[in-house]
Amino acid sequence: MNKYNIGDKVQLVTEENPREVGIVVNYWFDNDMRCFDYHVAFFGENFPEGKPKEVPYILRYLETSLDVFDAHL
Repeated sequence: MNKYNIGDKVQLVTEENPREVGIVVNYWFDNDMRCFDYHVAFFGENFPEGKPKEVPYILRYLETSLDVFDAHL
């Protein structure tokens, strides 16, 4: 069972970028890796209020690289 669904707010936390936030736009099960793979539209460190000033960029990440969005981080 997939951990996230289309429209879910997620975050990517890495050493390079303390926090990148985005919305899941697509996902599928990767048979070779035996886990879910996601396309996420990223907005940077914070979600915009209303219409974004810039077009979000879409990146592909494994389920294990993502976490549920936490507004308090």
